[in-house]
Amino acid sequence: MKLKLAPLAVLAALAATPALAQALTPEQFIQRHMDFAAKGDADAIANDFAVDGASINGGNAAVGRDAIRAQFARLVGPRPAGAGGGGGGMGGMKVDKIWSQGNVGFIQWEAGPMHATEVFVIKDNKIQSQSVYMSGAPGGPPPAAPK
Repeated sequence: MKLKLAPLAVLAALAATPALAQALTPEQFIQRHMDFAAKGDADAIANDFAVDGASINGGNAAVGRDAIRAQFARLVGPRPAGAGGGGGGMGGMKVDKIWSQGNVGFIQWEAGPMHATEVFVIKDNKIQSQSVYMSGAPGGPPPAAPK
């Protein structure tokens, strides 16, 4: 009986290894990324990136999971009452389209006057890089008029 259980234990151990974990499509990565962002879960977002992954957002590049976690904590984390901008998720964002070409995923979205395309490069079941290209005015109150 012990010999019959040993192969099952080996198969169970192999199935639990990251190399054999079911790979997500780029579209599935993007959807999961958006779900984590909507929940304000910067830890889950960072864990989807490769250890040395990069997130490029505007003029800010975050390299490595700790920097990515900090970047997304600022972008989607809780905000003090009355603070402008995103925070606490991605309120006001409307997804226009999600698609992929090979291991590269794309998402187009808008939030008020702002329009964006994001590009995700996926390798070894992790996000290697995410780049955000935006146009239009950022959300929040307009800047104060000069005196």
